[in-house]
Amino acid sequence: VQWTDRVLTEFFRQGDKEKEMGLPVSPLCDRETTSRPDSQLGFIEYIIRPSFRALEKHSPFISTDVIPIIDANYKYWLEEKAKEEEESATSDNK
Repeated sequence: VQWTDRVLTEFFRQGDKEKEMGLPVSPLCDRETTSRPDSQLGFIEYIIRPSFRALEKHSPFISTDVIPIIDANYKYWLEEKAKEEEESATSDNK
C-alpha cells in the first residue's frame, strides 16, 4: 500500500502539472477520477500476473512462492474496491 500511495502521489503531481499547462491529463494521473483499487487491479491483471506467469515456466518456485502473494494482493485490492464502491454509494445517498 505504501508503494501504491507513493506511485499515485507522483502520478497525481504529473496530472496537476498537465492541468496547469492546459494539457490532457495522462491515464491514472487525475486525482479526481483515479481509483486506487482499480489502478492496482489493472496493474496486477495486465502487468504483474502475466509477467510472473511467463517466469513461472523457468523458475518453479514462482508457482509456490510468488503467485500466492500476487493472488493475495489481488484479493486485497478487490476488497478495497468494494469498500470504495460502498463509500461512494453511501455518499451519493446523502
